[in-house]
Amino acid sequence: MKGFFGVAGVPVNYKGKEFEFFNWLKSLNLNAFEIQCTYGFKISDKKKEYFKAWSDEIKLSMHGPYFINLGSLNQDVAIRSKNNLISGIELAKQINCTRIIFHPGGGHNNTELGRKEAIDRIINYILDIEKTVDFGNVLLYPEIGGKTANLGSIDEIIKIVNNTNCYPCIDIAHLHAREIGSLQTIDDIRQNLQYLKDNISEEKFKNIHFHAYTINYNDKGEIKHLYHGDNMPDGSEGKPNLEDFLKVLKEFDITPWVISEAHDSQELGAMYMQKTYEKMCD
Repeated sequence: MKGFFGVAGVPVNYKGKEFEFFNWLKSLNLNAFEIQCTYGFKISDKKKEYFKAWSDEIKLSMHGPYFINLGSLNQDVAIRSKNNLISGIELAKQINCTRIIFHPGGGHNNTELGRKEAIDRIINYILDIEKTVDFGNVLLYPEIGGKTANLGSIDEIIKIVNNTNCYPCIDIAHLHAREIGSLQTIDDIRQNLQYLKDNISEEKFKNIHFHAYTINYNDKGEIKHLYHGDNMPDGSEGKPNLEDFLKVLKEFDITPWVISEAHDSQELGAMYMQKTYEKMCD
């Protein structure tokens, strides 16, 4: 199989037993799973054993809690966020999960200076973690934010990545939404990948973690992830175009690790991308 394609969380369409899920995922020719740690890095011992047992066949990543906010002006919040990430690293090592995805957070008052200071705080907390924690094979991936007010523009992610050992999580739907519909054409996608290639190391560029699906947005950015294949509310085509996205990955010779976050249809989006990419590579 070419690349790694999978889902964020267990899709609503899965009706089987809890510990038969990976068999189902594999039957769909999918080989990646992003564990959703929405309320904290907490997994039962039985699930830890299950994830670890499958980790050679299913690539595992974890999405950290949304309350992580390393950029917070409140030092207590930032330190709790730092400790939360540390607990995530320890958990990831236990189950052979190699990627932790997290949102940079807030704490910037949405001013240019405030945003810069918040990114600097994030970098400093990550550097503190890197000095004191054994990461094993685990990597941290700050993610593009979906709303214009969120920290996590492409330049902010680049700054974090270039000043730490972090790698970029490029959520192309979030990028499209926060820039108010910036990825309309294949060339738009290509230009953004080229910009990343020009501004981060080759190693980090080749190991980008992607989220890919279509999205509804307004002048403040993200509104809602679309169901796979749905149009926008006005009837126009849902964007970004996933086939164009995959063509660009192939042009740049990136081995895809792509997670679908399509609303209530993650497996449909992931299957479409896996099949489309495989045809491109034949």
